[in-house]
Amino acid sequence: MGLCDILGVEVVTNEEDRYVTHMKVTKDVLQPHGVLHGGVSAFLAENAASECITDHTDINQVHALGLELISTHIMPVFEGDTVETVATPLHKGGRIRVMKVEQFRLSDGAMFNASQMTMYLKKVHK
Repeated sequence: MGLCDILGVEVVTNEEDRYVTHMKVTKDVLQPHGVLHGGVSAFLAENAASECITDHTDINQVHALGLELISTHIMPVFEGDTVETVATPLHKGGRIRVMKVEQFRLSDGAMFNASQMTMYLKKVHK
């Protein structure tokens, strides 16, 4: 069982240029002040970006490795809401891939987090 299973992350869209997940916010993912923990938001962003690239890349040829995650928390999310994480490519060329990730509260559609994930596609040596 992986972290996505533990957190209840549901894949809504899995396309080469768009990867979308939903997750219900429970008390288990709140920080001490009663809002969604920033580390969970960052995990969701990295997961969506990584999975989008990995699922649409020949893993027998290359491995997608995370280089950098920049995650900006804009507003709080509370228990009971559902978050939507949307990853789309900013740069798809060569060995470096850059994904834009936006996260929204489904209760009001407000974007609560903006992230960028940079990944390196490393050739598999056989």
